[in-house]
Amino acid sequence: MMMNVKEDLTTCLIPQHLILLAIVVAWLGLNDAVLLAQEQEGSPSKQVQKSKESASDWTLDTIFPDDRVLNVEITVDPDDWNTIRFQSRDLRKEFAPERRLAPIEGPYTYVSAKFVIDGVEFPNVGLRKKGLLGSNNPARPSLKIKLDYTDKSAEIDGLSILTLNNNNQDVTLMSQFMGYRLFNQAGSPAPRCAYAQVKVNGENLGVYCHVESARKPLTKRGFDTSKGTLFEGTAVDFNVGWEGSLDRKFGSEKKGRKKLKKLIEAIELPPGKPILRANAMGAALVPTNGDLGTDWTLPDFDDSSWIQGRNGAGYERQSGFEESISEEFDFNEQMQDGATSIYLRLPFNMEDLSAVDWEHLKLLVKYDDGFVAVLNGERILSVNAPQDPQWDSTAGEGQDDRTGQKFQIFDIAEHKDKFRTGKNVLAIHAMNVSDQSSDMLIQAQIETNDHVAGEDIPKVVEMDDFYKFWAMEGLLGWWDGYSANRNNYFVFLNPKTDKLHFMPWGADAMFEKYSRISRVRKPISVKTRGILVNTLYQTETGREQYRKALLDLLENHWDEDALLKEVDRLEKLASPYMCREQERRFRPDQIRKFIETRREEIMEEIKDGMPFENK
Repeated sequence: MMMNVKEDLTTCLIPQHLILLAIVVAWLGLNDAVLLAQEQEGSPSKQVQKSKESASDWTLDTIFPDDRVLNVEITVDPDDWNTIRFQSRDLRKEFAPERRLAPIEGPYTYVSAKFVIDGVEFPNVGLRKKGLLGSNNPARPSLKIKLDYTDKSAEIDGLSILTLNNNNQDVTLMSQFMGYRLFNQAGSPAPRCAYAQVKVNGENLGVYCHVESARKPLTKRGFDTSKGTLFEGTAVDFNVGWEGSLDRKFGSEKKGRKKLKKLIEAIELPPGKPILRANAMGAALVPTNGDLGTDWTLPDFDDSSWIQGRNGAGYERQSGFEESISEEFDFNEQMQDGATSIYLRLPFNMEDLSAVDWEHLKLLVKYDDGFVAVLNGERILSVNAPQDPQWDSTAGEGQDDRTGQKFQIFDIAEHKDKFRTGKNVLAIHAMNVSDQSSDMLIQAQIETNDHVAGEDIPKVVEMDDFYKFWAMEGLLGWWDGYSANRNNYFVFLNPKTDKLHFMPWGADAMFEKYSRISRVRKPISVKTRGILVNTLYQTETGREQYRKALLDLLENHWDEDALLKEVDRLEKLASPYMCREQERRFRPDQIRKFIETRREEIMEEIKDGMPFENK
């Protein structure tokens, strides 16, 4: 389920860290295979079965119990099982440019199998692998069960597709079970989840999470309607031209795509009136010592010996920033010897100050990883930079690359007095997080724009529900969800509200303070990499609404004592059914520590308001 795409959204090149991640995942899978082979084949189950005469006796309450582990036994032809185990996704195809137009067809195929759940037998179901990277394990793959594979009437209380997630990247085995439950208890609809011990041809694959599939029973329970349109988002966002990229699960294709397009239009900031253009001419330098001090930021500084070129400086050794970097200001060679800073001077003229709409003055910046902006010798903005930057300073934290590709909007109306008639100079000291980084970017423009970022979003998205969803992602430290990684989410067009509602999916990466695949460490209280949340968080109203939702969750739904007791209960519940690899990796104290420290850490970070890098 884990996914992080470091790439330009129009390129098909595979990020290097994804290749490394795939190698790690493959190694873990082979390690599992060795350990599983050592277990006794066909050993008796420790599960006490709850027998039923037929599936008609079951309800969704029965199939998603919270007090016992389901017993799942699958019998499949060994050759077919090997086919399932070793099927894999072609990353070049998965992230090819055409994915923006439509979801890429998955490579996993169904085979025929016998499926028994707590004594109820389905003699001929469809069985296939599921997952992208995080759950990709050939020894114990995540699985989809198609109950109506041959018998079109086969179902359990309206549910004909079952999902069995292998907990491959969750060493606590509790992220999905507890995470989905917290969403539901807070009134933010999410799938149900139960534990299941899964055996295939008598071999114990361990404790899986039996998760409610994205079908009409889920929306009926969550939104009181089985109508509407449901989409799944996997490593995609609401970028211009990408309304076709989300995978429709059910409902009207035409109505759903139209609403997604309206959301994209609501997010996109219309052009303002330029003062300094994004393609303006300027001068740039990669400093090699501190001899210039801060003199280079003054408007009358002589930069004639610097490299002259168009706005947009940095380097890109993989893919992502190349379209924003001008040919003249590509500093790949100059920064290979350990440089972390770029000085950029952008001159512009202003003739009639009285004609400027000062109330709506904006500075727009694409940056990776931090910068200090100085206007006519006076600092106006510092983002992710030290208080007193030197020529070899580094950014405080890494910036997410896909966030860096989008102009971040900063209100600079309070600095209107620093503009002057005639020549003005915007000087920017850009900083990289490390001299080993594979990329760097700085590009800026100044404009007036009376459009409030995200003001049309409430016309398309049910905002109270969305802030609750977003805040829960932040509270649970979910680094692989929508707000942190543009991944693992559902979007439901609710016919009752005619608006979009969000739901979580693939929740095996919650209850973790930091992301495993991003160098960005702060803030811990909020995730803002998704373009929708990023746009909202740039507004004071957006930050206030997020803070309100977060505090409500802490006050009314985050009970440390109850959560710790639940961890104890789940440890006892799941432990007898683990496979050997799970027993070896099991780390319940990891989730205990997260629960014990989460409130204090968040309250300390937000005590003076939500963190926002505009100081």
